[in-house]
Parts: sequence; structure tokens; C-alpha cells
Amino acid sequence: AVVSTQSGHYGRDAQCDMLDHVAIDLTMLGVRLFYQPKDKFEAGKAGLVISAGAMIKQFATFLGSKKYFAGDYITGTDFLVFETIDKYTVLEPTIIEDENLKNFMQRIRDLPTMNKYFTDPNSTRSWILNNKMAAFK
Repeated sequence: AVVSTQSGHYGRDAQCDMLDHVAIDLTMLGVRLFYQPKDKFEAGKAGLVISAGAMIKQFATFLGSKKYFAGDYITGTDFLVFETIDKYTVLEPTIIEDENLKNFMQRIRDLPTMNKYFTDPNSTRSWILNNKMAAFK
């Protein structure tokens, strides 16, 4: 967020601020379950996928036909939403149902620096997503 703000790419309006908070809520929805014992995580995983999927659908609805969440320009919000949803695609690869959101995710992935990150075998992409104590890593 700090780098995005300093470079002028952070959300420029209240809607982006709201989306940031929804992305954080979506993250916390998972964290509550990820750090449960393995049996509780497994028992709650299907419900989490349903709840997270509903929130992800809201992002797709808000995005609509826009290129990015703030319109034609990319903001820090786009990266926060991308990262949050991307983590859920590790949990459930088919969690994104809406084509506009799939296209958005690919658009972010195709940015040169992001593309390098996702294709470089030495990037941190292969690292675990959560602490070693989490049931879902």
C-alpha cells in the first residue's frame, strides 16, 4: 500500500477503499479456518469455498466491464484483490466463475513484473501461503 500510494497507484476514491476492506475481510474469512486443527479445516473447507466464492462473485459484479476496479487505470486495490483471490485459487482452482474476473486476473498476471514473478522458478511463488502451523499452507 505504501509503494502504491507513493507512486500514485493506490485507490483514488472511496470505492477502492471499500474494496480494500472487502479483500481483507475475504482474507480473514480464510485465516479463521486455515489455522484450525487439520480435521476442523477439512470439515469446514467446503463451507469456506462457498462463502469465499460468494464474496469473489461480488468482486466480479463490481468490476463489471471495467478493465480495473477503478476503471481504466490500475491501482493498489487491483493488486490487493488479485492477491486475495489468487490465494483462494490455490485452495480451489475453480473458485472464479465469472469471465470478467478471470480476465482481470489474467490481465494482472500479464503485467511484465507479475509475469516474471509467476514464471521465474526462483520466485517466492512456490513458498507456502500461510505459517507452518496452519492446516492449509
